[in-house]
Amino acid sequence: MAKKIFISPSNQNGNSYAYGKTNEAEQCGRIGKAVDAALKRCGFLTKLEQYDTMQNRVAHSDQWGADMHLAIHTNASVQHAAGGTQCFFYAYNGYGNVACKAVFDSLKQLTPGSNSEVCRKYSELYEVHKPNATSVYCEVEFHDVAAYAQWIIEHTEAIAEAIVKGICKYYTVDYVPPKEPIYYVQCGAFKNKKNADDLAAKLKADGYSVYIKEV
Repeated sequence: MAKKIFISPSNQNGNSYAYGKTNEAEQCGRIGKAVDAALKRCGFLTKLEQYDTMQNRVAHSDQWGADMHLAIHTNASVQHAAGGTQCFFYAYNGYGNVACKAVFDSLKQLTPGSNSEVCRKYSELYEVHKPNATSVYCEVEFHDVAAYAQWIIEHTEAIAEAIVKGICKYYTVDYVPPKEPIYYVQCGAFKNKKNADDLAAKLKADGYSVYIKEV
């Protein structure tokens, strides 16, 4: 049976970014939507909620019967000089430790900062200790450093894919990469079918894939 992942992006729109005139809620919402799409592509069942109270989101996660409660945040420090991924779990002897480490190991290969990266127990956080599901709490990178804030904004899809790769690894599910786009170029439009056939034959002789579409 497909695992259920409850996705809970930060709704903290008062946490401003050091770059881009944006905030934590906006960017985490973008990441959350990308995670949602990628998890579905890999065969998971998902529920995404952002703009509700933390208490209600956890309650909805429990009511839905989530297997994992995934909180997505970006970080800040007093010194405005920290960088790197931070992931938090409930206890060292639980499933959350293993799940969190899988996501952390995937994310830390991607995020540009490194001086403050850590995966550790932080059971005081509501979305870590309260959900019935295995909780994984991600602080993707530090948004109070301009270079890192810019990186977050410009790497939404890559961040989401890294999170999903970690979840797939934890559940031993095959990661399904996104399909590469295909771009079509039209070479001509003719009223006379023979002219279309002649151009198609020439293009095929030159090694191109050709199809003729009647509209």
